[in-house]
Amino acid sequence: MKSKILLFTLLSINCFFSVSQTTYIENFDTKGYPNDIPKNSYWKFFNDIHPNQTGWDSFIPGDGFAYITVDADISNDTDLTYPYQTMVFGGVGENHRLEVRMKGAAVDGGLAAFIFTYGQVGATFNEVDIEVVAQDLQSGIPAHDIYPPNGWTDARFNTWRDANEITELPFTGSSKPVVDINNNRKSLIDDKFHTYTIDWTANQVDFFIDNVLQESFNTNIAKGWSEVIIGYRNLPWAGDFRWSGTHTMVIDYFKIEELNEVSKLSVASQNTTIESQIEIFPNPTANQINFSIKTPLKVVKMELFNMLSSKFYHINDIDFQSKEIQKIDVSQLSKGVYFLKTEFENGSVTSKKIMKL
Repeated sequence: MKSKILLFTLLSINCFFSVSQTTYIENFDTKGYPNDIPKNSYWKFFNDIHPNQTGWDSFIPGDGFAYITVDADISNDTDLTYPYQTMVFGGVGENHRLEVRMKGAAVDGGLAAFIFTYGQVGATFNEVDIEVVAQDLQSGIPAHDIYPPNGWTDARFNTWRDANEITELPFTGSSKPVVDINNNRKSLIDDKFHTYTIDWTANQVDFFIDNVLQESFNTNIAKGWSEVIIGYRNLPWAGDFRWSGTHTMVIDYFKIEELNEVSKLSVASQNTTIESQIEIFPNPTANQINFSIKTPLKVVKMELFNMLSSKFYHINDIDFQSKEIQKIDVSQLSKGVYFLKTEFENGSVTSKKIMKL
């Protein structure tokens, strides 16, 4: 989602910020501007779409939620080119998990909801984002119902690394329906809270909705200090407003957690990645995967995903602490490419590609 040029102050002004580890959760329990935020961090908002939401008390009334309200009246928009209604946290860099729990993100027409990071220096920008919309009119996804139980919500998952603001390249992205744990398309227009998560490391970014992996990239991964933006934008691929009055996104919490891409083992092995500490064979395989874990780091979770990047199943019947060769039965899986994702106690995550014959 390319931002307006100089919409955000970004690094050109905030260059004194460094990319450091940040852990922070905002529950919106206190009325008005958030307090107890990390050093050198800040919050701000933009109210281009619903100009009546003019102060922090209207965004954060102190009841444990934040509210981002929009209206369908485009005549009062204060920015005529793809206006925003957002809350902005500055800032954070790669090797973090960004998560927001909210309801009302998807709305029937006119708006795309998002959580994304953005940083720009001169004409070069870096960005990672999840964008959800009732129906994506420019992605090639066929027209569809948008409401439960048979409809679904469309999403875009994107990353830019040192991209030019004119060409918007280099870029990696996809457009696809949101899916549940069983790979069934799902609608987010259900008046329920949903969790949106970005695991952003230096070499990979994983996108989750309700703890289900929706997409994963390892090319053109954004880097450097960025603001985190949560809210709405009026974009052409979101279609026309098919509602009137106002609509509100309700945010339960916003959270930032550290992610460590490289394990901290010993001086002799401190440059060894965790990926090299997991052996999998045979690969390709028809019936079972044999694997061993050599790293002393504790494994907390293993999951198998298909090529659609939707969660397939948890792997529960193994001893995560054993250094012996163990087996995973894949005989009942369909032929194709899968990814074995392993999460460690320090937040590190690796993915191994497996070919099922």
